[in-house]
Amino acid sequence: MKKNTPSIYFFLIILFAGFSNKAQNSDLLFRYHSGSYNSMGETGIAASQSISSFDLNPATLINPSSINISFSQKVKFYSYDLDRISSTVGGTTFVWDKTQWSFEHGALTYPVTGNLIVGVGVFQKLNPQLINKKRAVTFSDLFTQETSGSVYAAAGTICYSFSNSFSAGLNVYKYFGTITSSVVGDNHGNDADKWANLASKLSGINLKLGLLLKQESWTAGLTVESPFKMNVDAAKQISANRLYEYLFPNYESTDLNMPFVIGAGFSYKESANWLFEADYESRQYKSSDVQLNLYEFGGKPVWNNINILRAGVQYTTNGDYQIPFRAGYEYVPQLYYSGNSTGQSNTVSNYVNTDRNIKHILTLGTSLNIKKLVLDLAFEYSILKWHQVLVVPQTINDDYTDTNFSFSVGIVYKI
Repeated sequence: MKKNTPSIYFFLIILFAGFSNKAQNSDLLFRYHSGSYNSMGETGIAASQSISSFDLNPATLINPSSINISFSQKVKFYSYDLDRISSTVGGTTFVWDKTQWSFEHGALTYPVTGNLIVGVGVFQKLNPQLINKKRAVTFSDLFTQETSGSVYAAAGTICYSFSNSFSAGLNVYKYFGTITSSVVGDNHGNDADKWANLASKLSGINLKLGLLLKQESWTAGLTVESPFKMNVDAAKQISANRLYEYLFPNYESTDLNMPFVIGAGFSYKESANWLFEADYESRQYKSSDVQLNLYEFGGKPVWNNINILRAGVQYTTNGDYQIPFRAGYEYVPQLYYSGNSTGQSNTVSNYVNTDRNIKHILTLGTSLNIKKLVLDLAFEYSILKWHQVLVVPQTINDDYTDTNFSFSVGIVYKI
């Protein structure tokens, strides 16, 4: 049966927005790819003449004189730690980590005329990585959950320059991919043969309009992304002993209402050496009962509106090589909240949300120009903290920290 569900900017929240978290909460926000601007806090709404930034703003593909091809690959290292203090058992720290390789994007743009550019690409929009456990009040493992998978978007773009200072672009996205959540029992080995698996297949189509106004020393950009329904088909598998059947969602197929998204960017070139970028993005969500994780450690996602801020700076050296050095920062509210919970023994019956979880992201990077080849290098560090007070009836305080280190390599080749 079908049910109305949230928006998640899509790309899944947006596509579920942004980064991948793996410990207590999964990252349900989709992200955009901005090529060399990835290392400037993933800004780029007001960038110009960058093939891979058409995912952020299709109007940025102005005045290229050649066919451009680009792709990027990323390696991510997730590290999680959970400090747990019980009023009856005492305290301990749980630590776990994981490394993941992922293909980020591939794109091609072609100048039809001096004013008209078309392009195609495939972009990774959602990549939630999660590993967590349900633990007894005595801290022993009851079961382990892992969520993984990717949702990609095949994109077609068209950009037209009305003048040297103004251009407009349109992207059409076709989303596809599967997110899988698996639970494997433990309970001192008594439930080792019990398991459940939920595979959520996502698909949908939407549009993105971009505008770019370019002056000698500054550039302004605007993007609008249409809300749409993301179809979610659930495939369920379970062990002969159906202990974890209660974790499954009560639908076989449903819709995830993706948000209306509006973004604005500003770029200022102070001199031949200094470039400053800033973006603002608002994602307008609706409530949803879509369930991508079989088990939520600290409560379900809350589909409130999200406002994301990004800022970046670039310094280019003088001389023959003119090497750019970039740095940036992102402020990314999540769909999950810290909270206070109550229950009995190992069962939580009530959640009260307190503070929204915030992800802070720092980026660094540079580019190397080798004739017709440009090599973009970017390093990213993110941190997210979460707190829960659980009364069952003893009091358990959880403080969780999720850190993510990633390194990406992007290549742009001009034919």
